[in-house]
Amino acid sequence: MNTTLRSREASLEAYAWLPRMLDKARAELAGARTGFPFGCPIDHTCMARLGIDPALVMDLVARHGPDDAAILAELRQRGIPPPDEAWFDAPALEETLQQGGPYLRVRRVEALPCDPDSGGRTFAGEDHGSSVSLVLIEARPGYRQSPHVHPTEEVVAVHEGSATFHLGETQSRTVTAGEVVRVPARVVHWLENRGAEPLHAVAVHAAPTGSTHGDRSPDRAPSAFGVTRPRASSSD
Repeated sequence: MNTTLRSREASLEAYAWLPRMLDKARAELAGARTGFPFGCPIDHTCMARLGIDPALVMDLVARHGPDDAAILAELRQRGIPPPDEAWFDAPALEETLQQGGPYLRVRRVEALPCDPDSGGRTFAGEDHGSSVSLVLIEARPGYRQSPHVHPTEEVVAVHEGSATFHLGETQSRTVTAGEVVRVPARVVHWLENRGAEPLHAVAVHAAPTGSTHGDRSPDRAPSAFGVTRPRASSSD
């Protein structure tokens, strides 16, 4: 097949970027390497503005092959917005990204490493160019964290179940679904699931510049993460 990609300026009946994105999807389906894989930030911008997802794009190119008109007709049947509402300046976005500008970086939850000490999957800021780290807590009944300390405040939102938080040697509180708790910085704390249901919560904290890990000692869980931010990779 022809693996030549159409230009960044190309449009399909005034829909910005769509021809180049379809070319990239076809190349991926064929196993061809173009140096510009399908699924870059500009592809996702295009899909978000059209209200579609990568799986649909791959399905359309698999069924309709090189027939852009058939693909666009089906997209219109699915109710995509008119071209003027979906339009964006793709070349300008490409230039911004090539110069190391900001971009939305997404990772699948199941791709995040599990941290038994924290009770779930961990998004470590230093590994993702972020100054914020979070833990997606999924703790069975009877789970108990080891006492630990964060150099910055931590915020925990409980979505399902309940968690009993312990602060220092004397203070405790049970936090239930629909509640958010702030844990002060530099104070030993831990949580446990004393309930009969699994605990689902999100814990968020930030590390100060230059810090890579929180204080640790025997029986303490890992805490904060580094904040170095790499230059954004090529967008396309």
